[in-house]
Amino acid sequence: MAFLDDLKKEAELRKQQEARESHAKTVQVTQNFLLVQSRFKQIQGFLDDLSNQLNVVDMDVVRPYYIDGFGLIEDFRQEDYAVKVEKMAIDQKEFTNFITLRFKCTTATDISFEKNSAAAIDLQKSYLWENNLKHRCTEYKNDKGVVARALFCVESQIPITLKISADFENARLVWTLKNFNGLTSNEFVYDADEITESLLDEFAKYLVERPSDFKNMGRRQARQPLVKAVVGRRPDETDYPKLDPRIEEELEKKQAKKGLFGSIKSLLSS
Repeated sequence: MAFLDDLKKEAELRKQQEARESHAKTVQVTQNFLLVQSRFKQIQGFLDDLSNQLNVVDMDVVRPYYIDGFGLIEDFRQEDYAVKVEKMAIDQKEFTNFITLRFKCTTATDISFEKNSAAAIDLQKSYLWENNLKHRCTEYKNDKGVVARALFCVESQIPITLKISADFENARLVWTLKNFNGLTSNEFVYDADEITESLLDEFAKYLVERPSDFKNMGRRQARQPLVKAVVGRRPDETDYPKLDPRIEEELEKKQAKKGLFGSIKSLLSS
C-alpha cells in the first residue's frame, strides 16, 4: 500500500497547491478590482468637473463630418456635455461598472437629400441607423405601388460618446470614443496605474481640439493614426481605426463571470 499512500500524499499536496494558487489569484483580482474602482472615482470626478466647465465656457470647437448621401459639412459645433455612471451591486454594495461622457455636435446646415431607388433607400436607412443619426424618411411610391423615391431629413446633430469600461481581472480601462473622429470608433487602453492627472489633463485638451499628447499615451494603447476628414474628400474606411467588437464582448463576458465576482464578493465581505 506504500505506493497508493504516496499517490494520496501527492494528490493532497497538489490540492493544497491549487488552493493556494486559487486564493492568491482571487486576492490579486480583488486588489485589481478595487484599484480600478479608485480610478473610476478619479475619472468621474474629473469628467464631472470638466463637463460642468465646458457647459459654461464655449471653447468654440468645430468639427467636420461626412454624411453619406449628403456630403461634407464643416461647421459642426461641440456642446452639451453630460456624465452618466452605470453601477453594479456586489453583496449589497454599489460599484462602478462603466462611465459614459455624452455630448453632441450640431450644425445650422439643413441636411436633406433624396434617394431614387429601393436599394439606395434601404442602404441609406441602414447607414443612418448604424451611426445613430436621427432622421425622417418620407417615401413616395410609383404607379405600381412600389417605393421608388425617398426624401431623407437628417437631424442636424451628431451624438458623441466616451464610454470607459474595465477589464477588472487585469486592472485595465478601455476608453471608447464613438463619432468623435468622424462617424467611427477609436479605442484607447490603459493600465489602471496609467490613469494620472497628466493623462486626464491631456484628454481634456484632446477633447476640445487643443494641442495634446493624449492619443500617444499608454503602453498598451494601439498606435493607430487618427485621420480627420479632409475638405472636399470623403474619408476612406481606412482613415479611421475601427472598434473591434470582440474586445468589448470579451470584457463583458469577463465582468459577467459569476465565479470571479463571487470570489470578489467573499473577500469584500470578509
